[in-house]
Amino acid sequence: MKSYSDTISSMKVKKLAISRRNFIKTGSVLPFAAAAAAGLFSATDAHAAKPQILQSDHVIGFPTAPITIIEYASLTCGHCGNFHNFTYGDLKKNYVDSGKAKFVYRHFPLDRFAFIAAILSECTSDDSAFFEMIGTLFEQQGEWTRASDPALALIEIGEQNGISLEQFVTCLTDQELVDGIASESLIGSTQFGVDSTPTLFIQGEKYQRDRSFEAMDSYLKTLA
Repeated sequence: MKSYSDTISSMKVKKLAISRRNFIKTGSVLPFAAAAAAGLFSATDAHAAKPQILQSDHVIGFPTAPITIIEYASLTCGHCGNFHNFTYGDLKKNYVDSGKAKFVYRHFPLDRFAFIAAILSECTSDDSAFFEMIGTLFEQQGEWTRASDPALALIEIGEQNGISLEQFVTCLTDQELVDGIASESLIGSTQFGVDSTPTLFIQGEKYQRDRSFEAMDSYLKTLA
């Protein structure tokens, strides 16, 4: 018969043990993904292809929106956090919500915890929930990345947003999901010349200017 005498402390210890076991299980793909993110397999920009929206992509915005913005990001990347916390909101309000642009988010994890956070985001039910989770992870980036154990912090963020420990463990051990994130990163590196985060593509062209909303707004207006 199951016992229900666990204390909060012992439950956290069990969560920590589960999270560490699953880091080991997913760890075999992480060096490969990290190498791709570091640009070890990257094509030169001169020969890089132009990314197009894929059926597997997470997309927010109207399908008919004339402008497509694609971002490759790592959830532990401070510059990515700054973009999402200080630019993305205005970009969404003025371009995505108004039907002028659609926004695609792609994973490019730079380290183990970024990879695990990417898996957490993929545990969500649909694109709307996915972008909410991405937003939460960037908003709380300073807390969970600096926690004494980021693994436990990610478990708690998941639970606070409706993803149970059991669901998270299922996602962590989903080899197809893990391979998909690693593949997305590798393709970004080898085919599109992604070698840092965040990397933005607007209408298939790498955007290498200021990522403030004011600068992006000026640039996007030239495409209208």
